[in-house]
Amino acid sequence: MKTKTLSLMLLIGFFGIKTSKAQDSTGVIKHSVHISPFAGYNSTFKAPVFGGEVGYEYRLNKHWGFTAGINLAYIQKNNPAIGYINNNGSITQAKNIKVLQNAMYAGAKYYIGRFYLSAELGYQDEYQTTNFPYTGTGSSYNNGTYATNGFYQAYGLGYQIPLKKGDNIEIFAKGSGANNTSFTAGFRYSFGLSKRR
Repeated sequence: MKTKTLSLMLLIGFFGIKTSKAQDSTGVIKHSVHISPFAGYNSTFKAPVFGGEVGYEYRLNKHWGFTAGINLAYIQKNNPAIGYINNNGSITQAKNIKVLQNAMYAGAKYYIGRFYLSAELGYQDEYQTTNFPYTGTGSSYNNGTYATNGFYQAYGLGYQIPLKKGDNIEIFAKGSGANNTSFTAGFRYSFGLSKRR
């Protein structure tokens, strides 16, 4: 499945570059960097997710842009359905699960006017810690952090609002993840690094 998705993205990118040479590219900023807060819901942990990203976009023409960036996301699930059986037969319920994710990615955007579709592929690390309460106290303990990594994928759509001096604000929504899936929405502020062509 992942190989088919990657092959499809490369094929779309190849044909997009091939046909872009004949297209008018006036009115776009060639280079930009962005910062982006986001929030949403992780469907695997059934918990809210918050995060942010920093990235770069190279705008090939008015239809195609190529992106690269890094993002960081935090998930916390309180009172998860996880526990263990004590020596006396009672069950100790976990207090919470805390998950920290970071991803590095490269991708592409296809613009239709101010709207765009996006796809990003890359690498993600995930660090998961389950905390258990001490009996009779407010503090907690854990047995260490469980780390995993995987093939990061993100697919989304957005709307770009041009500002003065080549800057933009984008409103976007996407589904993303490697070992689990988050659905997020946010806004992106892009700083134009070149003049409009």
